Amino acid sequence: MRNRIFGGIGVLFVLPMLLLTGCWDSVELNRRAIVSGVAIDRGDSEAERYKLSFQVIVAEEISGEKSRGISPVALYTGTGRTMFEALADASRQTARFLSLGHVRVLVISEKFARAGIKDLLDVLERESDTRLNSLIFISKGQPAREIMSTMTVFSKIPANDLVEKLETTSKQFGYNFRMAVDDVIRGIQIRGGGPVINGVFTRGEWTPASGSNDSLKSIEPRSILRVSSLAAFKDDKLKGWLTGDAALGTVLLHNRIKEFPVLLKQQEGGYFSFNIYQSQVSLAVESSDPEHPVFTVKITQQAALKEAPHPLDLTSPKVLEELSDRLIKESVKHIQAAVSTAKELGSDYLGFGRALQRKDPRGWKKVRDHWEDVFADCEIRFDADVVIRHTDMRSNSFQIH
Repeated sequence: MRNRIFGGIGVLFVLPMLLLTGCWDSVELNRRAIVSGVAIDRGDSEAERYKLSFQVIVAEEISGEKSRGISPVALYTGTGRTMFEALADASRQTARFLSLGHVRVLVISEKFARAGIKDLLDVLERESDTRLNSLIFISKGQPAREIMSTMTVFSKIPANDLVEKLETTSKQFGYNFRMAVDDVIRGIQIRGGGPVINGVFTRGEWTPASGSNDSLKSIEPRSILRVSSLAAFKDDKLKGWLTGDAALGTVLLHNRIKEFPVLLKQQEGGYFSFNIYQSQVSLAVESSDPEHPVFTVKITQQAALKEAPHPLDLTSPKVLEELSDRLIKESVKHIQAAVSTAKELGSDYLGFGRALQRKDPRGWKKVRDHWEDVFADCEIRFDADVVIRHTDMRSNSFQIH
């Protein structure tokens, strides 16, 4: 009896050990090359249709241990008829396995984006090693490889610098916002519309020396990565770039902006500067006739006065009301510019069709197959309210007598 008891206990100890077997395809950490960013370019031939550049972290240079004084990242480029073949080609150049589980940034060239990114997104969603929360950028007017091979001042890893720049501009005075792989996948499935993706380019002349630490030794770096402009898509193809009022109005309609500056020009010269620090935009639709829907854009914003170059009485409700009315006109102007540009590009990346679909599903079914034509002629009204909450640390400006 005692032997049976001990035998049963032994089995209980052995069974868990059998279950805790190692993964058949595991790779030790010291055999992995951690990829922080990927650049995707379109080749000129079918054999080199995909050009993938992998920004690999050199761990010894980041940690400082066993440092050899070389670049903290290395760039490996592979080509192929498919993305998988390009990855295989690049892996032949490295002594370690390319690990895609930590990719933070994907940069797609403008040439590639204009041809269509649907197949690319299918690969990213299908591959188990990639992350759907990696940020996507479109390189404006230059190969994506140049973006991945530009050294940066505030981060040893250029991919991390792009992420930090995007976070900064989305929180302070910018119209760029986080756009990840899964956001883009959802965007290209919007009937009659598409995603909006951040643009990036190098300010200054890019040269091969831009990928060297020597380019950062001067007080003014030769090349600086800059996040700017928005790439507007129709389905999976790039249709145009949004800047200025059109870009700002687009982000306002998506409710993806934290705060931004507004300037009001004065007849006497100079500008009043305001910071819009709260903004909420919503869409209402009247669809008794789905072929001719009427949209109302409701805008609610709060502002703070930052600069007042002229001696106005800022304690007067009338003065503040007049300034608020001018701010309302500016907000309406931003969204009108966004709508006009979307109609010109023939893409409803602003979400008016989705608003109609939510409000009137039956009506949407009648117009969804030719929504581009309906959107081009639909009426849009505005209901805006901007309140100046405070004037910061003082009311009226000081005067010199």
